[in-house]
Amino acid sequence: MKYTIGIDLGSTTTKAVVLNEGAIVMGRGITNSRSNYEVACQVAMGEALINTRFALLRDDLKEAGLSDDELD
Repeated sequence: MKYTIGIDLGSTTTKAVVLNEGAIVMGRGITNSRSNYEVACQVAMGEALINTRFALLRDDLKEAGLSDDELD
């Protein structure tokens, strides 16, 4: 799977999104920038990637026949 990660690095918060090939948001991450922009980017990107993995797992389980109630 190919994906694109976008990062919005701000003075207060840093946000990241993971987009699939169809430009659909697959995962999001956000953290306080804390004046350490490199760490903030890594944390936000890590959260977005973890969020994406859970979204993909949820999709696979749904395809396998689990209901929304069972997934929650």
